[in-house]
Amino acid sequence: MREKKQPQNENENEGQYMSMGLSLGMSIGISIGLCIGAALHNIPLYMCIGLSIGMGVGVCIGSYIDSKKKKESSDTIDQSEKQDEE
Repeated sequence: MREKKQPQNENENEGQYMSMGLSLGMSIGISIGLCIGAALHNIPLYMCIGLSIGMGVGVCIGSYIDSKKKKESSDTIDQSEKQDEE
């Protein structure tokens, strides 16, 4: 049996939130592009446009979540260090 590799630090899961935001943005972008393309009878064009806009929005969402999680983890570390000093 193989043992699961435990992450040594939090930096190993660094891109997790970025990839989640990117996949969310891509799926929303393709969905919106498909709907617009079906309405305007040009599905391939609007799927590409929706995908590119969705990827941009997804990267923004992922970086926002990633920075928020890093800030929360640094606040937790700072509070634990203050408690250790007391």
